[in-house]
Amino acid sequence: MTRQILSQEKIIQTSIELIEEGDVLSFSAIARKLGTKSQALYSYFNNQTELRYAVVGWAVTQVGGQLRKQLFGLSGQAGIVAFATEFRRLALTHLKLTQFVLSMPRTKKYSEVTKAFGEIRLLLNQMIDGAYPKSQQLLVSRSVRDIMVGDIVNVGTGWFTDDSLSATDSFHELLVMNLKMLKDL
Repeated sequence: MTRQILSQEKIIQTSIELIEEGDVLSFSAIARKLGTKSQALYSYFNNQTELRYAVVGWAVTQVGGQLRKQLFGLSGQAGIVAFATEFRRLALTHLKLTQFVLSMPRTKKYSEVTKAFGEIRLLLNQMIDGAYPKSQQLLVSRSVRDIMVGDIVNVGTGWFTDDSLSATDSFHELLVMNLKMLKDL
């Protein structure tokens, strides 16, 4: 593959393919898949850490776009439940990519990542805004995020083995129960 065909987008997409295939993400693996030399990637990313955060930024931006589309017109508890349910569905659909994103330490060093996470947080906060008093909104936001991420980790690693209650049903019930409990405080 010649240099003219390479681009940041192509390298990111190839990285995502490797992640979702369960392969190790490295410049040499990406270059091999693209049919080029790993040195060619340094024209687009200074190092593998920069590439990893570009993948995180891309993934989180995609999730944000899907959430905005799915949640248009919703607010309050119905919006919060729809937000969490759709976020969980997207995360479990792309579990290896989600695990990769969750494994990356949060940093403000990469503005596209900070912006993407900020947009998702803003969307959740908009759902929470009219439904809970200002004094409770941070707690509600953290509670919803804890339930989502905890469920994704538990389902993704096979921790839920009791079939008497499906993971999806328990997620929904736990989310609604927590939202009601926070409302009643």
